[in-house]
Amino acid sequence: MTAQDEGPILGSGWIHMFSTLLLIVSWFFGFKLLRGDPRLAGVLLIGGAIPAAITILQFMRLRRSLGRAELQLKDAVVPLGWSGSVTYVRPLRGATVRSIEARLQCEERAAKGSAKQRKEWSEIVLDEPLTPQSSPMLEQLRVQIPLRIPPTAPPSLYESDAQIVWWVRLRLRMSGCPNTRSSFRVQVIPAVVER
Repeated sequence: MTAQDEGPILGSGWIHMFSTLLLIVSWFFGFKLLRGDPRLAGVLLIGGAIPAAITILQFMRLRRSLGRAELQLKDAVVPLGWSGSVTYVRPLRGATVRSIEARLQCEERAAKGSAKQRKEWSEIVLDEPLTPQSSPMLEQLRVQIPLRIPPTAPPSLYESDAQIVWWVRLRLRMSGCPNTRSSFRVQVIPAVVER
């Protein structure tokens, strides 16, 4: 079974959200001021476009240097206490990996209420470092990651909507390309306690 990368590809999404928001706000006020003060309008239009352009260029550079990442697992669903090895595969085109950091995380998500009164929250209840073992290859990054799901996983209290999501998260520091992150969902039979 192959799990697809759920990102964030270029690190934290807050930076991209901020650059998009800055672009929208600066262009809104820039076009409003275009007739009254063209110089200030030009500064706003150009200043708001620069962070968005940097984000787009980084994304294009990353896509050119790296292909899509995959995590290869033997089983589609694994039970608690499962122990084995997974393989992280990513094409490399001119980028060099300096270091790889991998973590196993268990995220508990819950929601309460309905419609306007609905509140959702999530919390990382288990966070363990993993020891990736990479073999040097020229055109492909292939990393073996020993993975062990603890037999006594944190149980989730079942309200109306509660869910446990297991992630294998990787952080790659690169040269010749921006640093990147990958997140892969691992389907684990959850421990659920009903009230």
